[in-house]
Amino acid sequence: MNRRLFIPHHVTGFWTPVYSESELTTGSIGAGILLGGALAFYHGDYVSYNGAMLEVGVGARIASPFPLGYGYAGSAVVSIAKAVAEAGLGREAFVKAHVEEVLRGTGLGDVLAIYTGGCLVVRTRPGAPGVGEAFSLPCPGLIVVAVDLRREDTSEMLKMRREAILEAGGEAVRGFMRNPSFESFLEHAYLFSKRVGFLSGGLADLRRLPGVVGLYAKKGVLLIFVERDKARDVAEAVREFGGVHLAALGELRVTWV
Repeated sequence: MNRRLFIPHHVTGFWTPVYSESELTTGSIGAGILLGGALAFYHGDYVSYNGAMLEVGVGARIASPFPLGYGYAGSAVVSIAKAVAEAGLGREAFVKAHVEEVLRGTGLGDVLAIYTGGCLVVRTRPGAPGVGEAFSLPCPGLIVVAVDLRREDTSEMLKMRREAILEAGGEAVRGFMRNPSFESFLEHAYLFSKRVGFLSGGLADLRRLPGVVGLYAKKGVLLIFVERDKARDVAEAVREFGGVHLAALGELRVTWV
C-alpha cells in the first residue's frame, strides 16, 4: 500500500461516558475539536508513532505533530490506521478501531468524532460509527495554540475522575445542547475543564492574553483559541508550560492523500 492516510486528531471539550454490555454501544456523548492531522504510511511489519515502535503486526508508520499520551486522541489515530490497513477505508475499519479503543480503555468517543469529520464535532448518541450518532458545526477562522502539559493514562484518568466527569459532563452537555454553537462550546468546555481538574494553577488566567477567544484543557493538553494576528505572541507566552503547536481551525476528515 503506497498511499498515505490523513487522520485528524480529536480533543474533546466535555463528555459523559456511557458504558454498556457491548463495545458497540459503549461510548460517550459530548463535543470536541478536530485538529491538525497525522499521516499513516503503510509499509514494514510493525506499528510506530513518531519513530517509536508500538507493536509488531500491521505495517503502519504514523507521523504526527502531536505526542501520544497527552489527550490528542493519538491512540484513536493508531487504532484507525491499523484498522484501515486490515479492512480498507470504510465504516468497518472505524467500528473495529472503536472496539479496540473501548477494550483497551484508551477512548470512548474519539473514533466516532474522527469518523464524522468536520471541525466542532458533537456526539449525540454513544457507540461505534453506525451505532453512535454525531454531527459537525463550523468553526471561525481562528488559530489553536496547543500546549503539551503532562502525560496522563486515559484509563486511570477515567477511573480517578469518574464522578467529576459524570456530573460536570452531564451539565456541560445539557447546557451546550440548549445553544449548540462554537461560542457555547468554548464556554462549557472551559467550565468542564475547571470542574474536573484539568485546568489548574494559573492556566485559566491565560484567557486574559490579548487575542485569546477561549481555552480549555483535556487530560494533559491545553487548547487556546486565538485570533490569527496574535497567535505567535500567545505561543511565545505559553512556552514555559510545555511543548507548543499551532494549528488552524478548519474542516478535517480521514482521507487518502
